[in-house]
Amino acid sequence: MAQQPLTLDELNKMNPEKTYNVPAPGYNPKAWDSISLPITLPKPIKLTFDDNIRKSMGTSVKYKKGIYMFCIEPDFPFQPEVRYIMYIGRVIKENTFFKRFYDYVKAIGDPNKRRNIQLLTNLWNGKMFVYYYDLSQYSDDIISNIETQLIGRIIPPMNNELYLKEAQNTRSLYN
Repeated sequence: MAQQPLTLDELNKMNPEKTYNVPAPGYNPKAWDSISLPITLPKPIKLTFDDNIRKSMGTSVKYKKGIYMFCIEPDFPFQPEVRYIMYIGRVIKENTFFKRFYDYVKAIGDPNKRRNIQLLTNLWNGKMFVYYYDLSQYSDDIISNIETQLIGRIIPPMNNELYLKEAQNTRSLYN
């Protein structure tokens, strides 16, 4: 039986000492322009984030390594389409996309997970998608470098580590 996602009110009641602040992600065109990846990323595989993501990913993605991005995609009744990158992660070494997403799926409706995971997996139910870039042919070092570059320059609000010096003080905006 699928767990029901927690609402923002429920999450805030569980953490009354510091309620969640959910602003739009920071924007830094100068940082975006400085992204210099060692490879060109392939076309991503787009998956809906819900409790069925592990079933819907299929065997072509399941056991791969690479980069993934959680993106909110509101379905506004107007153009243009809007996407917010909320979290960037990697799958390297013996971990697999399938194993990594076990933790995320188990966080749906679970009040005992880390705060960022609670938000990521509960708050934007039906609006959260995962873009997965299969980088299985590349070394773990290249994948880690790509993740560091993207996190450091895109500044996703749910990532804990922000590598760009200018972004270090903005982390407090999101928690």
